[in-house]
Amino acid sequence: MATTAQQVQMRADQAAHRRPTSYYVKHTLRYLVLILIGLVLFTPFILAFIGTFKTDAEIVAYPPQFFPRVWRWENWVELWNTDVGQGGTFPQWLFNTAFLSVTVAILQVIFGSMAAYAFARLNFPGRNLLFTFMLASMMIPGAVTLIPAFVLMGKLRLLNTFWSLILPGAVGANAIFILTQFFRSIPRDLEEAALIDGASSLQIYKDIILPLTRPALLTVFILQFQGMWNNFLTPLLYLNSPNKWVLNVALSIFQQQFKAQWNLILVGAMFNAIPVLILFFLFSKYYIEGVAYTGVKG
Repeated sequence: MATTAQQVQMRADQAAHRRPTSYYVKHTLRYLVLILIGLVLFTPFILAFIGTFKTDAEIVAYPPQFFPRVWRWENWVELWNTDVGQGGTFPQWLFNTAFLSVTVAILQVIFGSMAAYAFARLNFPGRNLLFTFMLASMMIPGAVTLIPAFVLMGKLRLLNTFWSLILPGAVGANAIFILTQFFRSIPRDLEEAALIDGASSLQIYKDIILPLTRPALLTVFILQFQGMWNNFLTPLLYLNSPNKWVLNVALSIFQQQFKAQWNLILVGAMFNAIPVLILFFLFSKYYIEGVAYTGVKG
């Protein structure tokens, strides 16, 4: 009898906690709508990816066809073997873009975290004034400083070298602002305990602050990597030799010279987009966490 009563009670509890049918219908419709929106947003990327295996005639054909009659894998090989002379090859352009993007992103993380630690934790005369001035610099359009920066690079004889992009991109107000907001959200208890133990400001920054701010550091790295990878105007102005071109500049010139080869242009666009997508999906968890901490706290 006791067992039967317990079973009846368990069934009654399950019935009481059972969700209504409308709950499941609502959530099913919500996910279907999200899936539909995702497909609509990804349709251009999917069409571009499939277009890399088509002929030019199939790409511009009307009515369009979704899949190619014959999958032309040689389109990828043909673009990879592109050589415009003077060392201007596709692998070289890809290496230049990756090198500049990684270098600038790492420098932004290093110098940005140092400046952010000073603004968030150190007390020195004019700190608030400097921070306000830095924030004000974010409101200046890039076109305003474009010509002065070009003249400066020319006087320093850095044109047509990677230094013309690395030096101006080593420090950025955006990275400093993001990291400063994150550093201010960290409790001071750990730092005070380290100070009591005799730790210096450099040791606190290196051994306490940096390990705790990994999401923000990865967020800055991804943003700066993406910004440099997609940069077009400044590499176009500063880098003139074909062996120094980045991928965006090379694809633009390639499109002007070979206007009819849309399949090869789409292959280049995929080479340009896929690395950034892979980087984002690998570190999306830390990126979202870093943006959430930066926007909510501080």
